[in-house]
Amino acid sequence: MFKDIFGQSPQTKILDFLGDHPNYDYNITDLAEYADVSRPTLYEIIPGLIEKGILIETRKVGRSKMYKLNTENDLVKTILKFDFELADKIAEMESESEKEVLPA
Repeated sequence: MFKDIFGQSPQTKILDFLGDHPNYDYNITDLAEYADVSRPTLYEIIPGLIEKGILIETRKVGRSKMYKLNTENDLVKTILKFDFELADKIAEMESESEKEVLPA
């Protein structure tokens, strides 16, 4: 949902993907694939997101670090709430648009 409003920056892509899956953790390879962000870019961005408290490192699987949204962070809570409200509003607008197109 974020990408539709805020564009295609790597941070937006990461937040968009993780906002849809806040209870799961992912390694760099999975994030690169699912968020459509290159691995080198992720290696540059993730430290800043961790520093801001947006992402947390959850565990290691072999040599891979796993990351997820820090759902305890107030900023992340606001982002998730906004994402939910945005999706709800867009669905409402689409529903109204469909009603206008349907014959009475």
